[in-house]
Order: sequence, then structure tokens, then C-alpha cells
Amino acid sequence: MASIRHNMLSMLQARWEEVRHEVVDLSGFIHENVEPAGAEVACSRRIVATLRAAGMHVDSPVAGLATAFVGRAGAPAPARTTVAFLCEYDGLPPYGQSCGHNVVTAASVAAGLLLLPFAEQADLQVRIVGTPAEEGFGGKRDLADAGVFDDVDACLLVYPGMDDIALSRTLFARGYTVTVSGRASHAAAHPELGVSALDALVAGYVAMSLIRHTAPLQARVHAIISDGGRYPQVIPDRAQARVVVRAASAPELEELAARVISSFTGVGAALGAHVEVEAAPRGAVSVRQNRELGRVYESALRSLGRVPAPIDVQAGAWSTDAGYLSRVVPVLQPQVRMTGRGISPHSREFHEASVGPDADVAIEVAAMAMALTALALAGDAAFRGRVRAEFLRGASAGLPSVGGVSDE
Repeated sequence: MASIRHNMLSMLQARWEEVRHEVVDLSGFIHENVEPAGAEVACSRRIVATLRAAGMHVDSPVAGLATAFVGRAGAPAPARTTVAFLCEYDGLPPYGQSCGHNVVTAASVAAGLLLLPFAEQADLQVRIVGTPAEEGFGGKRDLADAGVFDDVDACLLVYPGMDDIALSRTLFARGYTVTVSGRASHAAAHPELGVSALDALVAGYVAMSLIRHTAPLQARVHAIISDGGRYPQVIPDRAQARVVVRAASAPELEELAARVISSFTGVGAALGAHVEVEAAPRGAVSVRQNRELGRVYESALRSLGRVPAPIDVQAGAWSTDAGYLSRVVPVLQPQVRMTGRGISPHSREFHEASVGPDADVAIEVAAMAMALTALALAGDAAFRGRVRAEFLRGASAGLPSVGGVSDE
């Protein structure tokens, strides 16, 4: 077995040299063309063109999403094994590709291209699926609901980060829009006749911030003030904030969200303002981990000379639409080390780090590890059975229903 793995690793490494240039160029294009969630037109077209040039059959658009696509190659359906490598390619202007989605896409495309010469013999169908708006409405949910993953044995994608981690920690999330209504008046001549919506919102924000001190260990509460008024000479009669609450479980999220909402409504009432809180139409659930997939992926990392780190229970979590997908099909969403400990995702520095030698190495390692995991699925019926059994055990818990955001 070790000899077979070594031989396959050598073949994949040789294949990497054939696809490296195309994959790195693709990463660079997505990095330079930062498009917001759901509007990734140029990036989607470039990825589709890359897949078609490699000989893959590509459907685009799919599931009613203009920038979604599904590429297919390898063994014809129904294949013994079907693995989907997922692409994310939306950015966060003006913070750029500050979550490294260009690296995510390049690694998934590379994993698929690495496998093309071997897939038919392995009775493996390779899918490369474009999933728009990870930072927004969460395209994976639409694709899953449309049946895109119904015949898929596993979905894989890798995020760049600070560590090599086979099983990433993710959180439930719920988003809210808080709108405060007051009464306008002249801020100099007659402030006593006004009710400042901004003051009520800021006071509520401070109250919300104090909750953080007594929130559960893994919980997160954060917000921005998206509207603070129009003119400083007018007491603002309208102010608005966007709030995100995250927690490790659905009950914990519900309890924390209720406290956050009360911080705004209670203070608003005390100051004579009217407060409305509206939940976003979609929420995020945590990724249901598949430890069987994680175990084999971690073994692949070690064969590439990496030393995977354990899950950090105190930091390094996010929320994603892959959580919803993981309740439809087995999903693995690990991390690959790209930066040092001082560079955080969702920063301009992370955007800058998402191209260059370190990013290229991260793409290679992630692609190789995913390809090795896919080949293990195709070649080992017992492993496939364990992955499926673990997924079904988790599925018996059901799919929690939450409102809110599905982005990070």
C-alpha cells in the first residue's frame, strides 16, 4: 500500500508540473479581478474557459445562478465514485481576495486537473463546481437544493490560512439588520425636540459589546453601523446597523441572539426611539465534520511533508454555506498553511499574501492532498463505506433551521 501511494504521489507530482502554469495564472486572474458575491462574472468565465480548455464538459449557468458552473470529466456517470472539488471566487472589495478565494479555486481546479489522466481507470468521475457568493447569500445552498450534489460521494475544498488543519472549526451564524427610528430636529436650534436615532443605536451597540464579556467561549458578536444619519446639523431620525452573532450550537446561538436583540430594543425604548430588528433570510450552520475524510486527508498532508495541527477550540473559526452542504453530502473543508500567525484573513495583508511563492505552494499542497483523498475514495470501498456511514449518523440529527447570514 505504501508503495502504491508513493507511486501515485510521484505521478501526481509529475502531473503538477504540467498544470502549474495554468493554475497559478488562474489564481492571479481572480486575485486581480475582485468581484463581490453573486457578481463574479469575469472570474466565472475565466474558470469555465480553463476547464473547457482542459477537456472538461462544463454546464454554466446552473441552478439559476448566473456565475455557477459544473465541470465533469473522468469516468462517465454513474461512476463508482464521484468527487466534487468546490470553487469559491467572490471577494470583499475594498479588502480584495482577503479570504484567499483565488487560492481556494486554484487548488480545486488543480486537484481536478491532476486527476484527469487517472480518473477513468479509477472509475472516478471528477466534478469541479463553481459555488458563487460564499461571502453573501451562499450559493452552495442553492446548488444543493437544485440537486447538483445528489450523486456526489464527497465534496472537497481547502482554505488557505495560518496552519495545516484537517478538520476546521466552524460556527453557526445569524445576521440581523437593526433599524432605529427617531425624530429629526435642528441640532443647534432645537435639539430638545429631536430623538436621535444615532444615539440610540450607539448606546445599543455599546450594550451589545458588553455582552461579549459573558458570552460563551466560542461565541462571537460583531457589527457595523451602516447608516448614522445624513447631516451633522440634523438630529438623525434614522440609523441602521448590521449585526452578526455566531455560536458553537443552535441553542447557544438562539440564547445569545436574544440578548443581543434586547440590548438594542431595551436601550432604544429608554431613549424614546423605535427599534426594528430583522433577521436575514438565510443563516449558517456549522460544517458537519467527517472524521474519516479528515483522517485520510491528514495522512495525505503528512505524505507531502506537512505536520497538521489540531483544531484550535478558542480561535480560528468562521461560518460558511458549506455547513448547509455538509448536511446534504459528506464535505471536507480543511486549511492549508499559507501565512504566518500575524496575518489574518479578511485583511488587506491576507489579500497581498494570496499571490506569490507561498500562495503557489499552498495551492500545490492543497491540490495534491485533495487528489490523494479522492483516489483513496475511488480505490477503497471500505473507506467509502465508512465516510458514508459517518455522514448518515450525523444526518440523523436533522438540519437546524436558522435565519441570518451565510457568509464568513
